[in-house]
Amino acid sequence: MNYSSSTNFLYGRDITITYFARKSDLPVKTILESNRDDLLHDPSSVMLYDALIYPVPEFVLAYLDQCDRLFPQAEKLFLTTDGNTYYPDKFHRRMRRILAEAGAKTDPANPKKMTEAQFQAILGLRFVIQRQRYQAVLAAALCSYLGLRPSEVAKLEKRDIDFSARLLHLRDTKSQQDQEIPMLSFLVEPLERYTHHLADTHSPLFINTQGAQWERRDVAAAISHWGAEHGVKSLTPRKLCASLGATLSRLKVEPALAAVILRHRDPATTLRHYNQRELEEARKCLEGVELISDDQMAQEYVQAYDHMYTMFGRDK
Repeated sequence: MNYSSSTNFLYGRDITITYFARKSDLPVKTILESNRDDLLHDPSSVMLYDALIYPVPEFVLAYLDQCDRLFPQAEKLFLTTDGNTYYPDKFHRRMRRILAEAGAKTDPANPKKMTEAQFQAILGLRFVIQRQRYQAVLAAALCSYLGLRPSEVAKLEKRDIDFSARLLHLRDTKSQQDQEIPMLSFLVEPLERYTHHLADTHSPLFINTQGAQWERRDVAAAISHWGAEHGVKSLTPRKLCASLGATLSRLKVEPALAAVILRHRDPATTLRHYNQRELEEARKCLEGVELISDDQMAQEYVQAYDHMYTMFGRDK
């Protein structure tokens, strides 16, 4: 578990425990002792023991999903990053730390006694704490579905997103020109929610933990970590872009249109995606062809082969 995943997991766990405690009569200790089998949920509600908790915020569902992914064999619902039991005293120490980070009063730290202002302050930390995770997912989507290069992802700012025209503006691209690409429909809402937290139009979309704008290597590192979390080793932005080109080829998209989508100045670059796919298909086809020994053509070929080697005085 890398730093981004760890931070995201810890915050999601603690805010979920806090929410459960505030929305039910269950003591914190009982919640922390819960097994995964003690909880039932759907997209709108959670049943923990006999307590029905409704509605279910997105951060609760995100935590449950992440917990299942990171600790698929664990019995407990709430764990440490090492997969161990999470005890009440440690939870209350962490809550005081989170409240202090949010600029709120650190007492009371018990979720049931916490004021609404304290709880909202903690919720306000969500974007700051989980931003690195959001960035990795967004970077992977931009490279996978739009074929963006690492430098283009790193340079994006809030002003580069035109929601009215559904366009993304790319500045100083590899072609040394500014370019515009279509914003896919499924990206609109996430980008609107994401950029809502960025006050300045010149705010970069991607920053590191020190607040500095991403560079190419940051994009590569984030996508590599994201791929590893999903069981894909050595994933790179280049591989994601190449996959998009191969997908367009398999879908039989015309090379000229594919060149526009991939923003290749030279159509020959796009054709290479098609040629590589077609050659691979040809190779598999030919390797599946078996010559029958009594076939006349096969016999003639063997005879001609033997004759050639006899002429040159070579042994087969």
